[in-house]
Amino acid sequence: MNGCIRGSRRQISTSSLRHTLWSFMDTPEPSSVYRYAQDHLLDEPPQIAQIRQSAVSQNPSEAQKMISPLQGAFLAHLVCTQGAARVLELGCYKGYSACWLAHGLLSQRSQGSPCLWTCERDREIAQVAQQNIKDAGYSSIAQVVPKAAQDVLESWDSAIKLDMVFIDANKAAYKSYYDTILDRSLLSEGGQIIVDNVLLHGRVHTAPDASAESKKLTLAQKINDFNRHVAEDSRTTQTLLPIFDGLLLVRKK
Repeated sequence: MNGCIRGSRRQISTSSLRHTLWSFMDTPEPSSVYRYAQDHLLDEPPQIAQIRQSAVSQNPSEAQKMISPLQGAFLAHLVCTQGAARVLELGCYKGYSACWLAHGLLSQRSQGSPCLWTCERDREIAQVAQQNIKDAGYSSIAQVVPKAAQDVLESWDSAIKLDMVFIDANKAAYKSYYDTILDRSLLSEGGQIIVDNVLLHGRVHTAPDASAESKKLTLAQKINDFNRHVAEDSRTTQTLLPIFDGLLLVRKK
């Protein structure tokens, strides 16, 4: 791991993870590669691991909403190397990814006091997330906003510029989130938008293009339309990585 992200190496069960290091990797034994990365190159802080383990034991199906430990470490690394101070997460669930982002914020020296806001529209889950963040030791810099992602963006004080926005909320609304962030100038100079699930388990690249006559688009078509929209946007530079479930990195010019 990068020197600014430290934790403790722990054994991670491959079967407990929904996302993998490569979504479409040409290898006959991908699980052995994932396990190697997890066992040798992953530092998952124990207080963050506890959130994941608890969620998996309580409801394995619902726990699939969380990012994987490898993806969490990757996000923390991005926060750390960028030197981000103000981060907004759209889509929180139980706070696992938020704790990874907070871990990245505290692992480097950024200008100004580090702050993380994460939104969750389900108030009961938002309370669970806030408690998890507190138990993990990040409540001094991280807070859960119990509102829908679009409402948070539309009411955000545009004077508070964001260094990074991690989008992992309603997939059908990705385009709206993206445009609101840029139209309202919510990013700092060189600020980044990180978007999860832009390959949708391999269904996006085979989805037919949306047409003007289409009355109802599939989720794969909506994400495909979003990806094309971002690729054609002259306001940003973009890189789509075929890792995890597809990760789109967008940087404001």
